[in-house]
Amino acid sequence: MGHRRVSAPHRSSLGYRRVRARRIVPSPRAWPEYDGSSKLMGFLGFKAGMTHCVYVVDRLRSHLVNREVTVSVTVVETPPMVVFGLRGYNKTPYGLEIIADLRTLERKDELKRKVKTPKNYDFEKTKKIFEEKLDEIDELRAIVHTQPHLTGIGMKTPSIAEIKIGYKSINEGYEYGLSLLGKEVLIRDVFKPGEFVDSIGVTKGKGFQGPVKRHGVKILQHKSKGTKRGVGSIGPWTPGRTMWTIPRYGQMGFNVRTEYNKRIMQIGSDGAEIVPKGGFVNYGLVKNNYVLLKGSIPGTKKRTVMLREPMRKAPQPEKEPRILYISTESQQG
Repeated sequence: MGHRRVSAPHRSSLGYRRVRARRIVPSPRAWPEYDGSSKLMGFLGFKAGMTHCVYVVDRLRSHLVNREVTVSVTVVETPPMVVFGLRGYNKTPYGLEIIADLRTLERKDELKRKVKTPKNYDFEKTKKIFEEKLDEIDELRAIVHTQPHLTGIGMKTPSIAEIKIGYKSINEGYEYGLSLLGKEVLIRDVFKPGEFVDSIGVTKGKGFQGPVKRHGVKILQHKSKGTKRGVGSIGPWTPGRTMWTIPRYGQMGFNVRTEYNKRIMQIGSDGAEIVPKGGFVNYGLVKNNYVLLKGSIPGTKKRTVMLREPMRKAPQPEKEPRILYISTESQQG
């Protein structure tokens, strides 16, 4: 860079994987360690939109402690989730391996759109085989599906995901999972107001874009050879290949992203408390239980998001915030 008159720092960030998501329903790549009483460590919901609220700051180290502050919040509609299966994994040098699987025969009619009911399925026999392999299981997960038909987003086919079961012992976790088979789980059974969660979702897709929009590279002068909306050089003669660090065109957006430590401001069951007049734009009314998360989360409206137990230590003690006002003003002008 000795011949340059200006600095040329690297454009864009190398800390993100810019690959298109394989599926619309996010799947966590890891789950936190847990040794408390048995519980599900995640929940699926649908992003409805954003509004703002006024609450009393309760972080003791903050210079705004005990003051009223306006913050933006994201509304996630969380209709009851149904557990219809259990799955046991064994840790191998090549990752997790499925060694046991159990499904319930009591299924919702909506699930038939996604999963075919097996013929001549012997539940008691499969359950016995599952229990014989409990000593080999290193991680136990529940197979759940959403109920989007309870919402107003116009979606009928449920989303399916695996959620880890937290437990002290494998036998305790298995009994807990067995008690949930075929039943609905509410958001209050998993999380409480004031807790911190990780929000995992698929971002808004923007299609195939060039390096100017995708990486923010500088547009070249109008007399440049070849192109203006591109990089001036994609690499030297030696080595004779293009490095992965060079800003190039490609897929932009529709990536799996995780937001860490999003605080749950409120969990409610009456959507009229938080829905703006006329409903959320491009979503409508919230008809089920909902969660208010402080700040924004990745994904578009109506998109399925995963709320997971936090991987990192909470930045402050978990206690329910004191909310004074939630805006319900119309967002339609």
